Amino acid sequence: MKFGIVTPLLDARRFFRPCAVSLKSARFNEGGDSLVHYVRESSRSQTTCADIAAEFGCDYAVRDDSGIYDAIGGGLDDACRDGADILGWLNADEQALPGAHAVVAETFRKQPSAGIVFGDYLMHDPATAQVLSARREIPARLFYLRHGVNYLMSCAVFFRREVWIEYGGFDLSYRLVADKKFYISALSAGVQALHIRRYLAAYGVTGVNASLAPSASAEQARLRAENGTSRDSLAYKTASIFRAAEKFARGCYGSRKIASTILNADGSPLEFRGRVGTAWRNN
Repeated sequence: MKFGIVTPLLDARRFFRPCAVSLKSARFNEGGDSLVHYVRESSRSQTTCADIAAEFGCDYAVRDDSGIYDAIGGGLDDACRDGADILGWLNADEQALPGAHAVVAETFRKQPSAGIVFGDYLMHDPATAQVLSARREIPARLFYLRHGVNYLMSCAVFFRREVWIEYGGFDLSYRLVADKKFYISALSAGVQALHIRRYLAAYGVTGVNASLAPSASAEQARLRAENGTSRDSLAYKTASIFRAAEKFARGCYGSRKIASTILNADGSPLEFRGRVGTAWRNN
């Protein structure tokens, strides 16, 4: 099983090394499994990561793009042409956690009907490698996605190439929530999304995350309108209540005892052992 993981870059040199190290360090249980890291740097970057990408054997290219989803989509198309079986992307300020890809590969093998596999994730400060939150999620529900927030965090999401070929690429009129529309399209068509209770990645909290941009709420509203709902609708309120209730019933709230390895800014490993809460302000 061959993984094709894409990282889009735009002036991301201060973040990229741990991301590259985490994917280069991927280990698999099956001898035939492998991973190719597709790094697609925007031609608009003022400080490139070409040398870091070369150091870690990445498939690196500089291209013109209209934004992050254009860069990711191009990389996913390249991975498909190269014969990747399982696709995903990892932003420059994110890290794959040890053992994640082996678990995902095993899950796809054991669950041939699953088109998407996603898991839980940690939230960390890339500057200090401090773990800030341990987020646990629930199975993907189309009703929740259509009427509420996107809780399939991209760093912990993987999908078969057939899903991308059939239901990609991204709607580039959305600059911040095109991934959510992709997931909704796939699930609406009957693609099975399987949630596994395993921390697969660390999401970087930088203070300038795109999901926190003021324009994100406007895009969310536009996508909800496409799905026939709004923030003031009964469906939106019902989805929020039911999702919170399901998270509570499945034990997604409260603190968690975490044992994992987070990479410092220079790529060196930092063993983390401790209890971490699940709360975050975009809960």
